[in-house]
Amino acid sequence: MSMAMDRLALFPPHAATFAKAAFLVVAFVALRTARLVLSIRAERRRSSSSSRSSTPDAAAGPFPSPAPSGVETVKTLAVLGSGGHTAEMMRLLAELDPCRYAPIVYAVAETDATSVPRLRDHVRKEERRDAGGGRGAGAWRGRFPVEEREGERAADGGGFGRVEAATVRRLPRAREVHQSYASSAFATLRSFLAAIVLLWDVRPDLVLANGPGTCVPVIYAAFLLRILGGRECRVVFVESFCRVRTLSLSGRLVYPFADRFVVHWPQLKEGRPLVEVCEVFVPSGGS
Repeated sequence: MSMAMDRLALFPPHAATFAKAAFLVVAFVALRTARLVLSIRAERRRSSSSSRSSTPDAAAGPFPSPAPSGVETVKTLAVLGSGGHTAEMMRLLAELDPCRYAPIVYAVAETDATSVPRLRDHVRKEERRDAGGGRGAGAWRGRFPVEEREGERAADGGGFGRVEAATVRRLPRAREVHQSYASSAFATLRSFLAAIVLLWDVRPDLVLANGPGTCVPVIYAAFLLRILGGRECRVVFVESFCRVRTLSLSGRLVYPFADRFVVHWPQLKEGRPLVEVCEVFVPSGGS
């Protein structure tokens, strides 16, 4: 470091001042990044060695509390994805205590036209099935998705008022299906910047993701804000149930940055000591 500072003395005064400031910023970010990555690895190593495929505590939920000591609720940002990702996320959310993990905010891609209607139908179905006060109704209390643009209106919430609704926030999609990686660079940057704004506005305690491409910029943005000293937001990534032998592209991209990385098949733990195998989130007999 002293050699680098000596070289900066060769620059003109104003340029040297700017170069020193830039050098210090880069060094600070690099040290914070290394420290945070090592901290995440240590925590995941402890979690993976102590956790086994067991039924989660109904009160605490399947994940350890990411909230500071004394905080009773965990504000959760759940990232929805089209297709099977949304179906799996619904099963994940059903395992979380609605009194503990609240409020819920859903992050959905701008071009995703199916996830929100599908989730609404599911919540209405659970409410009708458990109208007598069964587990289903309680599990989805406060989780009926309402688009942010709908404002005060609960969007025909099937009996759920505005207090019982969860906000839906839209994000630009990082990459469309079959879009080339080269042409998706700008879209990815746009999605990443939008994710930073979203996280800064929502300020969640927990980001819960299960594989859609939309979750990658969200997780990267959460990591960046932690580096810069922003709100401590933990990330739990649950690999898709259909990934039996290899990780998804999203999983490979976020593997170093997730506080907990959960898979459903023991084969995926081979060569990856920092993952946790848990089969209870997406039961193998489920449809």
